[in-house]
Amino acid sequence: MEQLSENTRNRLRNCRMTFTALLLAAACAACGPQIIEGRPPFLRISEMNMVNGTLAVDFDISNPNEVEMKIDAIEVEVNVGDIDLVHSDPAFTLTVGASSTEILHVTQPPPDGLQTRLDALDNGDIISLPFNLSGRVHTIEDGYLEFDQKGHLYPVPGKPGYYRSAVTQSKELQRENPF
Repeated sequence: MEQLSENTRNRLRNCRMTFTALLLAAACAACGPQIIEGRPPFLRISEMNMVNGTLAVDFDISNPNEVEMKIDAIEVEVNVGDIDLVHSDPAFTLTVGASSTEILHVTQPPPDGLQTRLDALDNGDIISLPFNLSGRVHTIEDGYLEFDQKGHLYPVPGKPGYYRSAVTQSKELQRENPF
């Protein structure tokens, strides 16, 4: 094997060091902090009650992103069996801080058949009411972000007519238009 000149050895050493430095820089960049953004909010029924014939529902809107979410429209649909509770507000405005939660309070007349199911829940005839919660929000930053989850409504102990939810399955959906 031929002996390499001193100049060639220096060039090879410099190439190896440059390649190692580039590889190390790429590894450090990949391991650096990543800002989470563009994820849909997590909505949860934090409280539901029927008082004087009016249905009141509090939704927690949690922002899983590390940047604030500016919501300018919302559509929420809750199905309790074959009963639909729908809230749609195309002129809705809410800013949810990074990694924080805000509350959406909705009141409406109860749909037919809901009171009967809630009474069965209060009387202990049934343990829980399964529900589906789905919808989407429109944000200034990311356009439409959809959410979908399933869970159960349970009575709040010591508070007749009040209910809370437990989510059993949540499906995080992608942006409606990814580009």
